[in-house]
Amino acid sequence: MDKDPRAGSTRVLAIVERNTMENLQKQKNYGMELLRILAAVLVLQLHILGQGAIYPNTGASIVTAKYAVNYAVSWSLETAAYGAVDLFALISGFVGLYSGFKVKRWMRLWALCVFWGVTMFLLFDHGVAVVQAFDDLLLNMGLDVGPTVERLVATGMDYHDVIFTVGSKQFWYFNMYTLLFILLPVLNAGLQKLDKKQMAVLSFMLFFAASVHKTVFNRVLFVLGGGYSTIWLVILYIVGATAKKYYDDGFRPNKWLCVLGYLVCTGVSVGFKFWFEWLFSKNPDVAQLKNYSGVLISYTGPFIVIGSVLLLFAFMQLTVKSKVGRKITLTFSGASFGIYIIQVTTPVWNHFMKLRFYRYAYLPTGEMLLSFYATLALLYLLFAAMEILRIYLFKYSRFERLIDFCGDGITRLVQRLFAWRDRKEQAPQPEAPEPPTE
Repeated sequence: MDKDPRAGSTRVLAIVERNTMENLQKQKNYGMELLRILAAVLVLQLHILGQGAIYPNTGASIVTAKYAVNYAVSWSLETAAYGAVDLFALISGFVGLYSGFKVKRWMRLWALCVFWGVTMFLLFDHGVAVVQAFDDLLLNMGLDVGPTVERLVATGMDYHDVIFTVGSKQFWYFNMYTLLFILLPVLNAGLQKLDKKQMAVLSFMLFFAASVHKTVFNRVLFVLGGGYSTIWLVILYIVGATAKKYYDDGFRPNKWLCVLGYLVCTGVSVGFKFWFEWLFSKNPDVAQLKNYSGVLISYTGPFIVIGSVLLLFAFMQLTVKSKVGRKITLTFSGASFGIYIIQVTTPVWNHFMKLRFYRYAYLPTGEMLLSFYATLALLYLLFAAMEILRIYLFKYSRFERLIDFCGDGITRLVQRLFAWRDRKEQAPQPEAPEPPTE
């Protein structure tokens, strides 16, 4: 009997479709690399405004602030940057859904944290003159920075906390990511088996329970710690992975509408704060009004999360066509996490960033914005240059190869242990002896 030629064609089409999908899943998305760069810039913006003490010195509320315009502008910039940390987790879900589990990836991040932690302590202890010279450079550029950096005498416990990074408060994101990384094999295996609609329902349920419910009803279903928890990173990872499923299936929303939606979400969040501060000025006896004014401005705030997801939708469609542009994008994208880590090392966070830019709050609004953006650009380029130099140092000193060798060794060991367990469970059991016959 002749075979149906349509059956062979169907199999060929199925194979082509599967290979096309696998290639699409593995293809590098340069929009995500650009979004990673933006997230690094927004994190620095968040730290300059907050730890640098710009918005805290503009006033206590939009009504009573002596520098009301500066208060409104600085809080708007702060709110616009609040989704930066959420973006890192969303990107992890988008690019990590189909990635393999490799211990060397975690070890590279650990080595990065240790390197910058130790380097910054040595710099602020024995090379503080370099930091003070940078202060002089800022002053000569017309940037009215705060108190002069003093020498920081590092102790043995300081270096201990840096080397044993997991558990150290200064690298909280890395600590939370460590547990997420351990869960990735199980998490990805489950998510890959779900279709996009199932993942969308899961993402919406988690978002409602963790963000909307907490905000509206002021009831905590999960211990999220304001977003400083592994649970929150897992939720965002799932949302990012859902976006990846939809992207692979051809989902392409209008980029400009997504950006507009992000701006609207930012306006709603900061506008809600200003509105409740105004209500409190009219009803000073109702303390809840003051306490509730900033409820939307947090890592878990509904509009902060929605705005971050909309940015993800917009950037996932971007492409970089030129080879030079791709190389520049990958260079700065690869430095993004290091730029963040440099800022949160104890010496930089407590002895350089802290109160450094508080005088900007007293400047006319135009000068404040000019000083702020000049500082943002200067610090970003400085931290990026430092991290790029570290990347090349690790690469050409072969230290990165040593890290990868150790990581691959641990990965093989874990795989063999699980394989040994599987073989043990699949080993044939000896047959029970038959009872003797009479």
